[in-house]
Amino acid sequence: MKKKKIILGSSSQYRKSLLSTLGFDFTCVAPNIDESRLLNEEPENMSSRLAIEKAKKICSSEKDCLVISSDSCASCDGRILGKPLNKETSIEYLKFISGKNIFFYTSVCVMDSETKEFKSDSAKYKIKIKKLELKDIINYVEEHKPFNSSAAFRYEVAKDILIEDFVDIENDISGLIGLPLVKLKKILDI
Repeated sequence: MKKKKIILGSSSQYRKSLLSTLGFDFTCVAPNIDESRLLNEEPENMSSRLAIEKAKKICSSEKDCLVISSDSCASCDGRILGKPLNKETSIEYLKFISGKNIFFYTSVCVMDSETKEFKSDSAKYKIKIKKLELKDIINYVEEHKPFNSSAAFRYEVAKDILIEDFVDIENDISGLIGLPLVKLKKILDI
């Protein structure tokens, strides 16, 4: 039986780096889908739906492959915080989450391009953010440019700057970076 090629449905350098730790040969394809929230959609459902939609989009144009896609979503006080995309929104988000609990949801989907069968799962995280001073928020944003990270939160650097308390109930920090490897390995049965 011929081994299927693997496609990572993402242009994220963080997801690419995480997937490479599993030793797979893979290519990256940006799915370019509308990532807007549906009316009254819960954050975890949004994350899961978008991971699946990304895989479907890539499977519609790629043949004989397994597509691995992922999506992350953050929520605080009932508000979904996406990627801020600029300095001003990053500062607004960080002022909003200062001193509060924030929830992160990262979903992963693996889809066969031929059968369109897929499996997906989600990792969930709860983090207490420190009470942040405006000068610290501005320094963090200017230094780390978290414009493509949900809620302007980049775990790799935020862990030392923003986090007051965090319990890793998933036992898999990779989901906070963008691709929950424990969930992915379980789906792939490796």
